[in-house]
Amino acid sequence: MSIVNKDNSKTNVELVGLSDADINRAAQLTNLVMREQSIISVGDDSFIEEKCVNAENMDMSLNLFHDINTILQILHLMPKLRSVHLKGNVLLNKDVLDVEQPHPYLERIYLAGTGLSWGEFCKLAEHFPNIHEVYISGSTLNICDTPAHILQQMTVLDVQHSDIVNWSTLNDVSALPNLHTLILSNNSISSIQISPGQFSKLEALSLDNNKLNDWSSVAELRKLPLLKTLRIRLNPLITGPGLDMRLLVVAMLPAVKKLNGTPISDNERLQADIFYLKHFATDYYKGESDFHIMHTRYKELVKEYGEPDTGMPKIKSIKDNSIIVKILKPDGKEFEKKLLKTTLVKHLHLIVQRQCKILPKNQKLYWIDPSNDKIHLDDPTRDLAYFNIDHDCTVHVET
Repeated sequence: MSIVNKDNSKTNVELVGLSDADINRAAQLTNLVMREQSIISVGDDSFIEEKCVNAENMDMSLNLFHDINTILQILHLMPKLRSVHLKGNVLLNKDVLDVEQPHPYLERIYLAGTGLSWGEFCKLAEHFPNIHEVYISGSTLNICDTPAHILQQMTVLDVQHSDIVNWSTLNDVSALPNLHTLILSNNSISSIQISPGQFSKLEALSLDNNKLNDWSSVAELRKLPLLKTLRIRLNPLITGPGLDMRLLVVAMLPAVKKLNGTPISDNERLQADIFYLKHFATDYYKGESDFHIMHTRYKELVKEYGEPDTGMPKIKSIKDNSIIVKILKPDGKEFEKKLLKTTLVKHLHLIVQRQCKILPKNQKLYWIDPSNDKIHLDDPTRDLAYFNIDHDCTVHVET
């Protein structure tokens, strides 16, 4: 390879001070790091072909490559290469040569800050039919006109910081058959509209720091049948106390298991459902047509829990409504559970079932009030507040 001197002349780089045995051992290396070495060209390609034959991972970030075909030449000299980092090589000549022989194994490529457009990247991708992960953030991308025969194996696409404004820009990649992770953080997407069949395999989506500003965009994400992991921080919609906004998103997306990096527990899911019902109760009773467009989940929760009580004000904070309840098992052991006053008895039965291995139909729940009266929790559709259960009360479990 060659490096650039201060006067812009080139110097071929050779391994100096190493024995033949050392050089031969170098041919066994699988991980090569040549980051920030001012490399600009190939140099002795026969040396690369011979001594880098077993390379599987290579970092050539922040060098001085300006011709995409120079990089392609290097990659094709390393037939076993699976991953390459090219971040920060500002490419001036991006006219990719036609494919003579595809690279058989390359699966992961990092292209942030190279200046490649989506069309130029697509032509590059024709050289790598087995590409699985693409990281091309930092360019202004118009993700359209994607040839149907490329990127069929791609599972991860990172297009952060790419000036994406319209969700429709993603129509082409939404049809890719194996795409399961899409990173769209730090763009300018203001609304989401998902058509039937789009992103049918998508499991993880990152939308941090965009411009989403209405709940209908969150509701649209329910159309992604396999979505389990979502990041949606730093959007105009997600304002106010962070916990409250998190609960609303949790309630609207019942299939999501991890939100903003934190797993969603069964108890949090229950709290979120009740909070969501209470929070939008007034809007629900107004009966405006666009309410159910923005809140497709609300009718389902009404069917499960019943209509919300408009006599109760909107919950401003889960903390104001949460209590610690002690639960005394039949064997005399006790455990504590943080619940909402609005937790239904039927959901308390499920908590007891998990802890005590007793089916709800075989449980008898009661608590002893300050007057020493035994209050049976005999209506599963009522909440804890109905039975005057408050902080530090003890619920007894019998069979």
